Amino acid sequence: MPVLKSRGDSIEPLLFQKYPALKGHIAWQSLGNFPTPVRKLEKLGKEIGHQNIWIKQDDKSSDAYGGNKVRKLEFILPEALRLKRKTIITFGGIGTNHGLATTIHGRRLGLDTLLVLVDQPVTAHVQENLLLFHHFGAEICRAHNTFGAGLRTIGYFLTRPGLHFVPTGGSSPLGALGFVNAAFELKNQIESGQLPEPKYIFLALGSKGTLAGLMVGCRLAGLKSTVIGVRVAYHWLANEKNTAKLANSVISLMRRHDKAVPDISFSEKDIHVVHDFFGEGYGFATSQGKEALGLIARTENVELDLTYTAKAFAALLDFVKKHRELGNTPILFWHTYSSVDLTTIVKQDHDYTKLPGSFHDVFQTNMIPYI
Repeated sequence: MPVLKSRGDSIEPLLFQKYPALKGHIAWQSLGNFPTPVRKLEKLGKEIGHQNIWIKQDDKSSDAYGGNKVRKLEFILPEALRLKRKTIITFGGIGTNHGLATTIHGRRLGLDTLLVLVDQPVTAHVQENLLLFHHFGAEICRAHNTFGAGLRTIGYFLTRPGLHFVPTGGSSPLGALGFVNAAFELKNQIESGQLPEPKYIFLALGSKGTLAGLMVGCRLAGLKSTVIGVRVAYHWLANEKNTAKLANSVISLMRRHDKAVPDISFSEKDIHVVHDFFGEGYGFATSQGKEALGLIARTENVELDLTYTAKAFAALLDFVKKHRELGNTPILFWHTYSSVDLTTIVKQDHDYTKLPGSFHDVFQTNMIPYI
């Protein structure tokens, strides 16, 4: 098993150590703090009667802005630089965490970000992120819906040179490599005794890159864990068929540059998705999510968000409740929400009138409790 090895001032991806030929063809730049910690949720376990629930804290993946997007951006942003692009253009909801992560980490590498945004339910988190987009220098365009976003994007590419397109959530085959690498990181932590090999791994399934990459990585690293994606996005985007297709594209990308990568493939039957916790729609909170958020905050002081991670953790809790025959089988929750506190910035720079006028109606009622 490869071990963490320094390359200059950064840590070389375990993926490059396992498959060295990738290093000469795939750009990469260290942006995060890896490996992220794992720990047992002792107090939670006592409360729900399952003593072997663990958390992988990708919320701590960066001091600038954490969460699961950092791993993807370590591969995506350097590719833009390699191609001498100047501006990242990407999609998301008006409160997109992916858009904020891309803006913050892109700026660290000298890249600008253009966000084409579609509507979602307005929450305090949405208002905060819109203010943060402006603070960190993103250019934002409100397209209202996916059709409008497509038209706006075509227009931008026709009129503005130097754009580098990144799919929603950073979920390209290149971005998913971040979670192939993450599986090798997890394998190292298991082998060093930091946690037992999980029987199940739960995570939020949105744009598919995290689930697809982790499934590929677990297969290549020899982990037997069943990775379960909890759908938090619309079915046309987040489903078994699309996830298998992305996983196969990841393998194709890797084999293109290193034939030592096994020629494996995934079908819909290999993809495990829980569809029952999506709720009314993307960005709409659910009662199960609210309960899960409150429980883990009270017992473990872990912060979840209602759009993604609370729904995923609610599914884990429901799974444990319905399968008492599991006993204390090891279960891992992969935490994908940033825990970096940016409230000070919002407090200091919360004049929403600095945003384009098309976003002003989002602030008709202030929902941010501390301003």
